[in-house]
Amino acid sequence: MKSNNIAYKLSLSAKIASFLLLIFIIISLWLIFEYAEKERNRDLLGWQSRLALLAEIRVSAIEDFLSETKNKLSEFADNSSLKLFLTEYKNRNEIDEVVLNGLQAHVRNLLRANADRFGFTQNTGSINKPNTSRVNEYGLAILDSEHQLIMSTRGFSETIEEHNDILKKAFDTARPQIIDLYSGSGQQPVYGYVIPVFEIQGMQSRPPVGSIILLLNPQEGLYPILRNKQSVTRSDESLLVKRDGPSLVYISPVKGDFKLFHRRPDNNNLLASSYAYHHPGGFKEMSDYQGENVLVTGRKIKNSPWRLVQKISSSEALAESNEHQAFLLTTFSLFVLVIATAFIAIWRHSTSLRLKLLSDALEARTDLLDSVTDNIKDNIMLVDESSRIVFINTAFSKALNMDVAEIKTKHLTSVLGKDTTKALQASGCENNDSSVMSLQINECERIYHVSTVRLTAGEYKKSILYVLHDITELKKEEEKRQQLGRGIIGTLVKAVDMHDPYCVNHSSRTREVAIEIAHELGLDDLQLETLEMASLLANIGKLFVPKEILTKLEGLTDIESEQLKKHIDFAVDILSELSFNGPVVEIISQKNERLDGSGYPNGLLSNEIRLESKILAVANAFVAMASSRAYREGRPVKEVLDILLEQSEAKYDRHVVAALFHISENKSDWKTWQSI
Repeated sequence: MKSNNIAYKLSLSAKIASFLLLIFIIISLWLIFEYAEKERNRDLLGWQSRLALLAEIRVSAIEDFLSETKNKLSEFADNSSLKLFLTEYKNRNEIDEVVLNGLQAHVRNLLRANADRFGFTQNTGSINKPNTSRVNEYGLAILDSEHQLIMSTRGFSETIEEHNDILKKAFDTARPQIIDLYSGSGQQPVYGYVIPVFEIQGMQSRPPVGSIILLLNPQEGLYPILRNKQSVTRSDESLLVKRDGPSLVYISPVKGDFKLFHRRPDNNNLLASSYAYHHPGGFKEMSDYQGENVLVTGRKIKNSPWRLVQKISSSEALAESNEHQAFLLTTFSLFVLVIATAFIAIWRHSTSLRLKLLSDALEARTDLLDSVTDNIKDNIMLVDESSRIVFINTAFSKALNMDVAEIKTKHLTSVLGKDTTKALQASGCENNDSSVMSLQINECERIYHVSTVRLTAGEYKKSILYVLHDITELKKEEEKRQQLGRGIIGTLVKAVDMHDPYCVNHSSRTREVAIEIAHELGLDDLQLETLEMASLLANIGKLFVPKEILTKLEGLTDIESEQLKKHIDFAVDILSELSFNGPVVEIISQKNERLDGSGYPNGLLSNEIRLESKILAVANAFVAMASSRAYREGRPVKEVLDILLEQSEAKYDRHVVAALFHISENKSDWKTWQSI
């Protein structure tokens, strides 16, 4: 059991140490990852600032470029000669053709000059004539109020129906409009402006008299702004995107095998371009159109439906950060591993030392316990829950004439026999009781004090420890002492009977009646034994009362009565030095007390008198009145009972008298006491 306790403590210690080590490793790794993540977030913040700065530079350059282009075109639209020409052209049926042609020549020169500003050829097409030498769809053109082409740079398309919606919007709102990037002939990108032209009076509240349309190639002015010529990175991109229905359209060149105007679903911010479009100013790490993780941010571009997407590959941007993070994780993890290994080594070493000390202590205690149990004369054995002997001491094995090794693991019945085993198993082991029983061991009948203990913990849990102490000789000696005591008491009773011949057999009869009443009232064994002893010794004090007073037939004088009453004090004095199992002396001292306080020697009241004394008082009175004396016959039992019943509540306890009534119906031998 001690070894189990040590093993349990070591196991508990190992569990606690393992738990603490696990907590240390978990907390350490958590702190390492937290620190590494903090470092990575710091690098991310740095890249957020760099991408934001780059995006702001790109957006500012694009907005400046668009604003400059628009301002140049607005200057052309505000030209007085152009306004006059378009006003006169609108009313061309009402003015001189020579004047109109002169204005037209001047405007053509004006168109040529502005074409140079936008980088187009100096040759202009003819008025209202098909342009047979068109080589592209970029250029500058003047339209009348009906959106019909008046004149344009060479190569400009004469069919502009595809721009009717934007032209109508410019005329309806009387405001400049941008032509969104679209795919022209040959998949070439095109964008431009429509600027309304008003009458010479400059009253913009009136409908425009014409407009200027400019179609540009973004590859010559817009897209170069997106190139980062000073960057040392290889994966950064500045892209223009726009929303077209449920899709996002890339309106600037992208890397890889994607053509211009590449479309991707606007997938609720799952891709980098979608996030940048819907969260201008935000910053996040996510997948791009190529499925690669990128760092991305987005910006709005004023006065346009476009958004700028600025991104860079995460693997390139965070390469140094990832290496640093890997270094931190590896270094600190190795450090934690070293500490954990050292902790385990130290703990194992200390545990081994402790285990050795405990083992030595256990061995010493085991030797001590074996020495004690082997030299104890009591029979000791441990039986498991299947009734097999686990341990037996040397004294018990010698009593069985068997070796200890031979007895171990055997069933209890095969060693002690069926009857002895059954008696032991019924000896109260469930409540760890003790009992005295006669057992036959090795064909020898002996009396044993048997103690049983059911173990509740350890390796031998539910096993039962039996300790059999041989008390055969003690029982014999006790029996002799009891016989001697009974003989002495019998002698004293005979001495009282001889001293008071008129009261022969009074003590034995009183004992008989008192015990019957006690049984009827349900007193326990100790109370019965005490009451029996008190009944037999109740009159021993009369040995010190003069015999003349005890045998006097006439009435006693007051002095004689007082002397007779002193027999109670004499009895108490005689018996007070003796040792009884119960309050024998106290019961005797109260036998002549009465419920109303009229008794002696102390005049006690009902609640001050012991129940055994009340029983003895009724029994003593009953025997005295029912028994015959040399000078008179005893009264009939029924008459005595009536007298006692009449005096109950005042002198005698009515419950005791009622019990005597119930008993007397079946006691015919008591009637013989009234005969002399």
